[in-house]
Amino acid sequence: MEQIKQSRLASVLTVVLGMWIMLSPLFISITGGALASLLVTGGIMIVFGLVQLPWENSLPSWLNMIAAVWLFIAAFAFSVSTAAMWDQALSAIVVFVIATWDGVEVAEVQHLHHLQSSRHHAM
Repeated sequence: MEQIKQSRLASVLTVVLGMWIMLSPLFISITGGALASLLVTGGIMIVFGLVQLPWENSLPSWLNMIAAVWLFIAAFAFSVSTAAMWDQALSAIVVFVIATWDGVEVAEVQHLHHLQSSRHHAM
């Protein structure tokens, strides 16, 4: 049960970070492809974070890891200000760490449930 609480916390943190990523252009000037990238990537992180809340599956976490990798690459691929670049890079690192933490925890919970189910059926 503790792992599920941990996963819920990770999901909420991912949603909050996704919201920050989407709202950051209001505070840091970003336009063009970089803006579109931020809005899409932030939206993806929010959706997968929300999907992960009630669902005991690690897939949304792994997909958020991929989104975080893209965000990190985009921070350096687009011509943006130094502040925008660091905001994106640091946000990407934090989301990647949280998604990894969440994905590993959920995978462990799934594995334990599978073992318990196998033992129960074996009896």
